[in-house]
Amino acid sequence: MTSIDIKNDAFSCRQNDDFAVIKILKAGKAILTTVESKENLMSILATIKDSPEIKGIAMLYSDEYSGSDDYRRFLCENLDEKPSTDKRRYTITYKSAIIQFLEIISKYPIPIVGGMNGDIGPVALGLNLALDLRVASEKTTFVNPNLQLGFPPSALLSFHLVRSFGSSRATELMLTKSKFSVHEALDLGLITQIVSKNELESKCLERLRELKSIAPHALVETRRILQPSVNEIRNHIDAVFEAFLRSLYKMKS
Repeated sequence: MTSIDIKNDAFSCRQNDDFAVIKILKAGKAILTTVESKENLMSILATIKDSPEIKGIAMLYSDEYSGSDDYRRFLCENLDEKPSTDKRRYTITYKSAIIQFLEIISKYPIPIVGGMNGDIGPVALGLNLALDLRVASEKTTFVNPNLQLGFPPSALLSFHLVRSFGSSRATELMLTKSKFSVHEALDLGLITQIVSKNELESKCLERLRELKSIAPHALVETRRILQPSVNEIRNHIDAVFEAFLRSLYKMKS
């Protein structure tokens, strides 16, 4: 058996017994904004999917949010229209990376548990809400600064909040909560467990051991029944990205 062990600027992946541990690194935003980084992650997910030895994935995020100024710059750079043959090439890259990830996850035959630590931004939290379970360390804070920066709420986060709580409660949360403590996130059902920072990886692997006996077809069908369809999410993402562009133009005018 050949063990998986790779590392690049955006993420690392290694095998731990019969599980894969993927760590999204500080430069992990490149997965959403560059074709090369996105394809590297998709290639690893395909390799894991085809490996009969691997029974689950722990996907770990740490200190993903690097501050409001950097996050605002990230949004402006990747949502603004650029002078090229395809004026929205960068926006399309960002959107397609999110959709492609969701499409793969929805049909993935093994469980995926997300682990979060540190200051986690709305994009990372929204992507984690597509995973089967979410574990967070006691040192985690969920940051939601979009409205304070002049932008509408993050696409995936707003979608899941509306679906979970209805539009009135979701609107209240988006308007009044620029941060969620890890305990608030647990109370809201955005995460499934709080652990110590040192236990984060081991607890994710422990949850995977509880899930690995589920038959692949049963896991996929369960997601199909309980999770929203990718087409439903796609329509919401399209609407949110248009709202982002309108907001960006207002700020620039």
